[in-house]
Amino acid sequence: MSRDEALFERAEKGTACARIYGWDGPWVSLGRFQSPERALAAECTVPWVVRPTGGKAVLHGHDVTLGLAVPLEDLGVRDSRSLGPVYRAVVSRIVQAMQECGVPAALGEDTSFVASRGHTSDCFAHVAPNDVVDKRTGQKVCGCALRLGSKAVLVQASIPAARPLVDPAMVFRRPAPAAWVDMEPGMFAEALRQGFLDRPSRLPDSVQ
Repeated sequence: MSRDEALFERAEKGTACARIYGWDGPWVSLGRFQSPERALAAECTVPWVVRPTGGKAVLHGHDVTLGLAVPLEDLGVRDSRSLGPVYRAVVSRIVQAMQECGVPAALGEDTSFVASRGHTSDCFAHVAPNDVVDKRTGQKVCGCALRLGSKAVLVQASIPAARPLVDPAMVFRRPAPAAWVDMEPGMFAEALRQGFLDRPSRLPDSVQ
């Protein structure tokens, strides 16, 4: 999380940067406004960490995780202080990169699939209009959380790419059904880099 925070600090100074990474076993990342007592099941033994972004809790270890920080002036958004346009400007490029990797991703608002499993702390159990879903099934295929600064935005995203390493029911009281997509991290990194290079942004050739 400190490395993603460092990306954000670099972007605030004008440098767009990203990294794609995995986890050493199962972990949970909590949104910066969540508490483990409320977000996790009482019997949860999976270690947890708090993200610098908001949003709901995410179970990691089986996912492709993205930390992406972009100066607001690079996004070409007219109202860069409004979270909605900034979110769409960034997430649309993540969706495009996933599509380049063969994942039929789309924003929930562009499909008929928007639903919730009721009150839950599991990011993947809730599908809002701005969530990234499989356009065929409505299954959420990417969890995204943002932090908007004065000059940059930090995006932290999780794409399930294999079976969970632990049963989500051991982590969350109301978990989403386990589901994942077939996506190669290196291909995704290159597709994401090209997606930013092809649009008005200065994301360098340093997607790691």
